[in-house]
Amino acid sequence: MSRSEIRNAVVLVIDRLGADLLGAYGSTLFETPNFNRLAAQSLLFDQAIASSPHLMDAYDQFWGGSGEKNWLAQIGEAGYSPVMLSDAPELSTHASAKYFDRILPFEKLSNDRPADCIEQTELAHFFAQATQAISSLEEGSCLWLHSRGLSGAWDAPLKLRTQLADSEDPEPPHWCGPPSGWFDAENDDPDQLLSYQQICAAQVTLIDDFLGVVLDLMETDLGKSTVLCLLSPRGYPLGEHGIVGGDSSNYFEQCHGETLHVPMMIRVPDRQCYNSLRSLRCGALVQPGFVSQLLQDWFAGDEPMQQSLKNLAFRLPEKNKEIAWTKSGDVNAMQTHAWKLIIDGDRNSLYVKPDDRWEINDVSRRCPSIVASMESVMKNLTESGTIVWPEGFELSRELADRLE
Repeated sequence: MSRSEIRNAVVLVIDRLGADLLGAYGSTLFETPNFNRLAAQSLLFDQAIASSPHLMDAYDQFWGGSGEKNWLAQIGEAGYSPVMLSDAPELSTHASAKYFDRILPFEKLSNDRPADCIEQTELAHFFAQATQAISSLEEGSCLWLHSRGLSGAWDAPLKLRTQLADSEDPEPPHWCGPPSGWFDAENDDPDQLLSYQQICAAQVTLIDDFLGVVLDLMETDLGKSTVLCLLSPRGYPLGEHGIVGGDSSNYFEQCHGETLHVPMMIRVPDRQCYNSLRSLRCGALVQPGFVSQLLQDWFAGDEPMQQSLKNLAFRLPEKNKEIAWTKSGDVNAMQTHAWKLIIDGDRNSLYVKPDDRWEINDVSRRCPSIVASMESVMKNLTESGTIVWPEGFELSRELADRLE
């Protein structure tokens, strides 16, 4: 692609949107037609694993540090314009926020009760400004859109909450704040958890509706020159492993799949050379920060990004070279194609992958050799205090291969 051709990117980040909530990832709890629509137009990553359940730490991987190699700085130096719109004020304090040419002003809306209609919700307010920013996108721009998503107000109208409840269910509550805390399945009221699930479903339904407007824009001439990336930094646990939402007191519990398995879809421009990358599923273990490399490739020229995506989508399996690593306080989680280990000092949990998708059966006591091997890998990769991948690094076969 010559430098004279237009290149744009839109990155839509929706906080706390776990992959387990979307039909494109196998959920049958409620309909998400526009997420399905995006998936049908995208390279979908089946195993995108969050680097941290904490927002600012996740953004360290999204944006990188403040050094000369920061990708936002590099595309800016190449003549492109990074622009951000966010309803999370803390992002403007991140060390890499200084590399945006512009941080668009966000007109805040705060609801403390369910909205009367979907147009009055906080999500509608965000997406109205987001779609305006997309419609006004200047040539050669990278527009980063961050929505608080499920970490914002749960203010879906009561009618929508009720529509997603069965006739014999209690009436969904009227509260508006996202729930957070511990949940004891044996002693706590199951109707309380049901209400969380109903309102969460209503919120995701809202996001799905507004995503449809974004996709309509991508199907205009804009989509012929624009990459659309949909990401989430972390999911939203709803009672799995004893927690709802997330706070600073449950580092270990937040390292499970309902928090760390996140959606990642890359909709490539409507061009002949990219047609083979549409409506594909990629089983590689990746972490959402990988998008920064793809965007850097995209703004450097057409072929590098196309080749990077093809290498992932069509390459021979390299299971012995893939690890997803998550850090939450002093807790570390490492996932391969065959195993996942969560470890905090003497406490650990081990799960068989991909069989134990919901991470219910802890087999650490039955497989002490696997725990020891994974602990050894963790130690070797973090001897310098940060994760370092030695040249030629490979996992042993017992850690890399899926069980048949």
